[in-house]
Amino acid sequence: MYQKKFPHGIMFHRFKNSKDKNTIKGTLTAKNLTDIINFIGRERILNPNEWIDKLNKGNLSKKDVCLTFDDGLKSQIKIALPILDKFKIKAFWFIHSKISKNNFDKSEIFSMLIVKKFKNYIKFSDKFLKYIKLDANVFKSKEFIHYYNEENNLYNFYSKTELKCKFIRDIYFSKKKIEIILENFFKIYKLNIKDFSKNIWLNKKDILKLEKKGHLIGMHSHTHPYRMKLLSPKAQKIEYNKNFKFLKLILKKKPIVMAHPMGSYNKSTLKILKNLKILCGFRSYMKPSKGSKINPSNLEFAREDPTNIMKVLCLKK
Repeated sequence: MYQKKFPHGIMFHRFKNSKDKNTIKGTLTAKNLTDIINFIGRERILNPNEWIDKLNKGNLSKKDVCLTFDDGLKSQIKIALPILDKFKIKAFWFIHSKISKNNFDKSEIFSMLIVKKFKNYIKFSDKFLKYIKLDANVFKSKEFIHYYNEENNLYNFYSKTELKCKFIRDIYFSKKKIEIILENFFKIYKLNIKDFSKNIWLNKKDILKLEKKGHLIGMHSHTHPYRMKLLSPKAQKIEYNKNFKFLKLILKKKPIVMAHPMGSYNKSTLKILKNLKILCGFRSYMKPSKGSKINPSNLEFAREDPTNIMKVLCLKK
């Protein structure tokens, strides 16, 4: 029985066919999604219009749960959508603007590289850390120790090696530098980035199909920064204004919901979202900030990672 007793979302990203050897954490099969829905209980899961209606009336209850899908990935409609249809569930879909084949976000392509050439993220992290040849003192710094403790507290399923790699990606190097390094990995393994970019993201037709079915499309920033809270208020405003316009152009209406990429935001972020009249936002973790409520505001609803639910389901077998 699912024990969480406060309104929150379940956060989904990548899906795979049961025969695929994708070992990136959080990647699920259709059966995994079915098991998660049954474990939570279909009766607890609200459709987006029900969630927003109850939110506006101030009567979301402790048993209320919703399903959310981040990043606008093609695997979500290929594998997850038929399961949602089977259960008659509508969900929130949070889409960043860098899903165009001519202007794509490279981070997801690099995830596909990990699937193709490495057994798992830990193997890739080892290779990555050896390649960049950093001074070992970097991982003894106050900055890394703070990052490690914070991430380990919010997401308790990463190894230390993975968190070292994530620290370099999220904090230590710029996103541009990370992209250059990973482009070199493609060259080392003689792979073509454009080939990897095919059929990764939803297109305009897919997005409109979801909306027509009754799902709710929301914002997820323009470029999906690794750490939104480290950007200036001006840069954050550009991120969300561009994403707002991108979705408005497709949907022919203003988006009213969003999810914070990587769960990263600050007071400036919330102010920008309020000015855009966003009604509801989700973070990417369950634990609140120290001394804060579990859901501090309508723009900071908690979300559970399915990795944690799958752990429980595996233990029950």
